[in-house]
Amino acid sequence: MAVEGGRGSYARQRVPLTKKHVTDAHAMIRKGQVPGRGLDLVDDDCPGLVLRVTRNAATWMRKSKTGTVRIGDSAVITLVQARDQAERIRLAVPGLHQPKAETRLFEEVLRRTGSEEEALDAAWPEEEPESETAEERRKKGPWVLGDLVDAYLEWKVPKLKGRWATSYPTYLRHPELAGLSMVTVSALDLELMLGVRQRLLEDGGTKRSAAKRVINQFRECMTWGWREQALRCRLVHVEVPWWDRLTVDYSSGTRDHVPTVEELARTLAVAERYRSLGQTEHATGAGLLGALWAVVLTGQRTGALVTTEVTSCVPRFSNELPGWAAVGWPGAVMKSQMPHGLPVPPEAWAVVERYRLEDARDREAPSPWMFPSRRGDGHVSYLAINQLLSRLQGLREGKPAEGKADLLALNGIRRWTPHDVRRGLATFLGERRLGGAAAAILDHVDGKAEERERTAAVTRLHYDRAQKMSLKAEGMALWCSAILEAYEREREILARVPLPPPPPRPIRKPATRRKKRVPA
Repeated sequence: MAVEGGRGSYARQRVPLTKKHVTDAHAMIRKGQVPGRGLDLVDDDCPGLVLRVTRNAATWMRKSKTGTVRIGDSAVITLVQARDQAERIRLAVPGLHQPKAETRLFEEVLRRTGSEEEALDAAWPEEEPESETAEERRKKGPWVLGDLVDAYLEWKVPKLKGRWATSYPTYLRHPELAGLSMVTVSALDLELMLGVRQRLLEDGGTKRSAAKRVINQFRECMTWGWREQALRCRLVHVEVPWWDRLTVDYSSGTRDHVPTVEELARTLAVAERYRSLGQTEHATGAGLLGALWAVVLTGQRTGALVTTEVTSCVPRFSNELPGWAAVGWPGAVMKSQMPHGLPVPPEAWAVVERYRLEDARDREAPSPWMFPSRRGDGHVSYLAINQLLSRLQGLREGKPAEGKADLLALNGIRRWTPHDVRRGLATFLGERRLGGAAAAILDHVDGKAEERERTAAVTRLHYDRAQKMSLKAEGMALWCSAILEAYEREREILARVPLPPPPPRPIRKPATRRKKRVPA
């Protein structure tokens, strides 16, 4: 017995459908006996399957909480075939299948050929068996997320420059994504990845900025796979990229911290005084202290600075600047992509050289780097300077460490980053009407400087190859002199304060020896 629906709706009847119901439905249409707007015959033997009878047609559909999928005309598709299609829709894998497209294709091929086998092959091809090896899977598919990430990074990383080429892959290999590395790309869906995003945001060890980079790079990776490797990723039927709905609301904002000359000089004095922060910790290496000094004295970006080679430093390079050294960096490591040279006053150069020679005394052969790492033969990492400042602040992984004092705060130093030095140098020289010198030192183009101090960007990049060493020297002389004078004052003040006693060494439990078993 049919149940009348509301006004304008379809009457409903729930029964175990048979071929007779389909035949009767066609007869109702032919005789014009369809009640009201139409009749929905709901199949009790197949969840979600409905035969909708209207004045013009009887159509198979599958209804669920997530939506309705049209299966096809009952004049073309039999009851048995409709139930099979409904079950395939229920089991469809998001990303791998697009049920609305598959059922439409099934109906069209079946109508044209009358062959159920051909229709199934066209609309619902059987998935190839899983490859026996990762190499075969990478070649034929279906790809897992790990395959997609590897392929994407092979394409992406060579296009990146400097330290970004090193740090970029770390976000796509974050533990939250690594845990999904063996999940097929087609099986990933919005609900699963929203869970990943939620865990990233709730993880105290992951900053919100880092969470945003993980999600953004996952989206970029998926988009690349969708466009370039859709067949291997089994994303052929994905019409709208669901991953675009993954977002992390974060804005870095504008930093306006300008460290003073006194704060920078006092930091240098504190870093030298507290080279070892505990009995179980290694002392700060000479190469790292030299790099900290060089950041403060030159204001250069750490990514380029730490890669400075000894051979790129020329002492006594000019008769006009007796005793001065010149340091040069190739365009490949500079943000401007232009070679950059910087004159360094003799007093400042002597400090940097002192730490390089200190490191050389502990080596069989001198390092080719101005700021050598104490581990291995490479240079210090661009992150090492930030890590040193964090240790001086008593931080571990961005959080206050138990039993560690904030030495910067105790000495009246506001927190600063290596990039803040550039702002401090520019402010210091700008107040002395040497904004153009600051722009030249920092490899900037200052549009607000006076005409005698300014060079238009197009001229600088294409015609003016001069390094303006005289203008840079004028600014470097003032800045380095101010830093060194302030350092001497701060060092004398710190020397009057007695060092606190070192914390006791932690008591370690003696290793227990396992008793040898005596054979019975």
